[in-house]
Amino acid sequence: MKKYLNNILIAILTISFTNCATYTTMNTNKWLEYELPPSRIVKNGEVFFEGKLSDGSRFSVFADEKIDSDARYYHAMLWQDFGWTLKDDKTWTAPQGARDRKLGHIYINPSRGAAVYYYPDRNYSVFKVNITK
Repeated sequence: MKKYLNNILIAILTISFTNCATYTTMNTNKWLEYELPPSRIVKNGEVFFEGKLSDGSRFSVFADEKIDSDARYYHAMLWQDFGWTLKDDKTWTAPQGARDRKLGHIYINPSRGAAVYYYPDRNYSVFKVNITK
């Protein structure tokens, strides 16, 4: 009986820890979420945020004029990937349980090479993401 309970406990812990971690690579097409205060955001083209993916790749985030012109596109992609749909030209709707954005957070999509940052005042900016191996 003790061995049986130990096996159940190991299975539960394995499932719990496996579900908490997400393996991310440069080809990951999910939005990775990081808390970031607005004082760290710079729009002069310098890297203002960096990190490491699970596969060892490194990413850097910086302002870029070309991606800035596509800001609404990447913003819409993020909302759609979170499960929301555009009801009319200004209203997004979602089923219960859909992921929502957090203010003061940056969302990075390695595959798209883009990041969306939500300021505490609900405005957003889009940035370029560079991935290096």
